[in-house]
Amino acid sequence: MKNIIILLSIALLCLPILSSGQGCSTPSSDEGVVLWGYLQPEFNAKFTDDTQASFQFRRMRIGVMGNIPYDFSYYVLLETSQFLNPNKTGPFLMDAFVSYNRFKNLRIALGSFKYQFGRELSMPCHGLYTINRSKMVDELTANLNGGNRDIGLMLLGGNDTTFFTYSASITNGTGMFQTDNNLLNTYSLNGRVTIQPLKGLYFGASARTTQSPPKAEGVEDDDTKLRYGFDAQYSFKNFTLLGEYIHGKDEGSYTEGGGCGGDAITKTGTNNADGFYVMAVYRTSSNFEPVYKIESYETIKSDGGDTPTNVEESSICQTFGLNYYPNDWTRLQLNYVYRAEKPKEINNDMLLLQLQVRF
Repeated sequence: MKNIIILLSIALLCLPILSSGQGCSTPSSDEGVVLWGYLQPEFNAKFTDDTQASFQFRRMRIGVMGNIPYDFSYYVLLETSQFLNPNKTGPFLMDAFVSYNRFKNLRIALGSFKYQFGRELSMPCHGLYTINRSKMVDELTANLNGGNRDIGLMLLGGNDTTFFTYSASITNGTGMFQTDNNLLNTYSLNGRVTIQPLKGLYFGASARTTQSPPKAEGVEDDDTKLRYGFDAQYSFKNFTLLGEYIHGKDEGSYTEGGGCGGDAITKTGTNNADGFYVMAVYRTSSNFEPVYKIESYETIKSDGGDTPTNVEESSICQTFGLNYYPNDWTRLQLNYVYRAEKPKEINNDMLLLQLQVRF
């Protein structure tokens, strides 16, 4: 713990950076440093041809944040779990940004941050209703040029109490803490808007375009990637219903697989993909929270040969979950994930149990 605090202090001094831009947490006081974090130990069983079961940590994150008079705030976050990124040899920096917050409808953030796209990606990891994010969210956002974090400039305005919110960012397009020597030719633009016509009812739209040098050998043109999506959420008393649709198109080279803790594979050609999920959540008076989510993900891939071959794949996934909140800082989650693939179903259902503690 002492080493982590030292690393955080160095990061805070060297990389000062909009808590509201993350959706994770916000400073509670006007001055001083706020230390916060969360732990997610879990057990998971994968019902493959050879059933696998193990204990692990999903995430172990610790950060500092605070407000500086006048009108500035900072946010720094470290990931310490070896399971999330097995190639890392120790704790690594995820977020480090400073924001200028004088104007409610125009705040500015500079540094490394998670870009705002869609509803589920914009939710903090410790606030997800299911242990895993949807497959289409992982595939179409987490695997987009180095993951869902990037270095750049973000503008945003509004909050959950206003009719209209927006965010717009320009980033390197090369992923978390990766520099780009030619911003004019390789870049990422991202935008998201939401409206709240009625209390508890939200509609959102997001778009992202990325151009970057080709990752695969033998490809001369830059890789181009386009994402757009629409989402909605309705909350009434203890019931919440939400859904989302995302479409993506990759040309040149693209990544496949990966997500939380996995290694993405680089391929060449064209990849068109889209997916959706619908989720229902109900919080009972006894602090139990049943969850049901159904999601679909479809891809049409064309290889980069002289006679391209189209390959169509699709999957339907259902998650049956039950959350329990003993108190405001602790949550126990149990998920059973049933997967059905086409053209051929494979054995890959999962049982997940996670205990989360925030501080």
